[in-house]
Amino acid sequence: MKSSMLAAAVLLALPMATPAATPGKKAAKPAGQHNWLATTARTAEGAIVVGNPAAKVKLVEYLSLTCSHCAQLSAEMLPSLQRDYIARGLVSLEVRHAVRDGYDFAASLLLRCEPPARYLASIEALFAKQAEWMAKGQSAAAIAGFDSKSPDEKMLLVARAAGFDSFFAQRGLTPKAFAACMADDNAQKQLAQMAGNSWERDAIPGTPLLLINGVRQGDVHSWAALEPLIKAALK
Repeated sequence: MKSSMLAAAVLLALPMATPAATPGKKAAKPAGQHNWLATTARTAEGAIVVGNPAAKVKLVEYLSLTCSHCAQLSAEMLPSLQRDYIARGLVSLEVRHAVRDGYDFAASLLLRCEPPARYLASIEALFAKQAEWMAKGQSAAAIAGFDSKSPDEKMLLVARAAGFDSFFAQRGLTPKAFAACMADDNAQKQLAQMAGNSWERDAIPGTPLLLINGVRQGDVHSWAALEPLIKAALK
């Protein structure tokens, strides 16, 4: 599906979930150890991977930034996962964006325009403000002439209504970089393809969905359930 077609489709849809809890404190670097949180890469399909490329446990998460369950899992999982496992080189985390709606598409696009070293921290921050920016984003539909705008124009209006311009400006994204990111056709196509791969090729049942070393963990939706599986895979 072309990125413009996806944007047009998802911008017409309301968010499919309600916001959830605020993530906890950011992970700290373990004393005297190399911090693998600073090591990032992109897969051939464009997913960002954080951590040791040779980590024994390779964790994959399919997520949506408008998914309340994803926000809850992020709040529970990311602080400990980063501090105790990724930073120590034991686990790498690959994030696949299973985009569900226009707000998700715009937020994911901007998130992936930031330096990869800020990626997980920005995901935490977006989930922490999920309730606020989802509510604001819905107001874009009331802007005069919204329905007559092109898909790209609608997406930009949604992004600004949601407050993404100020959110990412506070994280170092200049207005020029913001505009360039929103207009990046290649980035839109890659994100649209990632979403298509998640829902169609990989046929995920919903978000969040976790994989440990390629094996789906269909009933795992909390850190309490996930951490024992990571420990078992590290043995």
